[in-house]
Amino acid sequence: MMPRRKLLLVSLSSFAILIFIFFISFSIRLNFSLTTSLTNTILLQQAPQINTQFTLLIGIFTRPGNFDRRHFLRLVYGIQSTPIARIDVKFIFCNITNSEQRTFVALEIMRFNDIIVLNCSENMNSGKTYTYFSTLPQILPTRYDYVMKADDDVYLRLAPLASSLQPLPRVDLYYGFVIPCPSMNPFVHYMSGMGFVLSWDLVEWIRRSNIPANNTYGPEDKLVGQWLNLGNKAKNRFSNKPKMYDYPGTNGKCSHELIPNTIAVHRLKKWEQWINVLRFFNVTKQLQPSSLYSISID
Repeated sequence: MMPRRKLLLVSLSSFAILIFIFFISFSIRLNFSLTTSLTNTILLQQAPQINTQFTLLIGIFTRPGNFDRRHFLRLVYGIQSTPIARIDVKFIFCNITNSEQRTFVALEIMRFNDIIVLNCSENMNSGKTYTYFSTLPQILPTRYDYVMKADDDVYLRLAPLASSLQPLPRVDLYYGFVIPCPSMNPFVHYMSGMGFVLSWDLVEWIRRSNIPANNTYGPEDKLVGQWLNLGNKAKNRFSNKPKMYDYPGTNGKCSHELIPNTIAVHRLKKWEQWINVLRFFNVTKQLQPSSLYSISID
């Protein structure tokens, strides 16, 4: 028989070996786990960049005093997203002349940082659109693939909008709802001011060309079409009818009933019109149940 002391030493040695094996095994498993976790983190951070195929700036034309409309639109656009585009929404107006509005707008900018104040007098058809496009290349920290001008009485569905832009050219593009209403030819006349898109190269052309600079007074959407025609620009034109339209019953042949694949609904002047549109597209379906509230959406 082995002496008790030797038996104890052997037992301790065996235990030490087991501890060593366990430590090595645990270290390998731990290192593998850390490596896998780090890789997943990197992939998660890169995923939006991989999926994002283009960038779009939407400038919503409004007036400094339209606080309620801006707050409402922040809700409407804040709940939307799309994986294929980075979309920034900004509110656009001219110089603020009212001292109270200056204070309110300053608070908005501090809280939301989604306002651009142009160096112009507030107007609809006296150069605001020209100032908007010609100013952007000078003030933006980065360029966008596309820039959109939109009214504050239009509802844009961002995911369908992005999907419709995805296959289109990134240069020399003019996109929207062609006027007159019955027309389906985007190369005749111009795109409605409800919401039209220009590729970034056209925005830069507006900034440096004398053609738009010398023709800034008149119906703003019509002027943009004239600029592009006179400059022999926008060889890639796309009118997205019937997915863009005026609210039913508001504008003759430019209006039709709401449809599921809508991109833009225009002429939403009344709150009940907005509610009808939001209900049609069931925008509150993302609302999660909670003990903090009880809301029944009809």
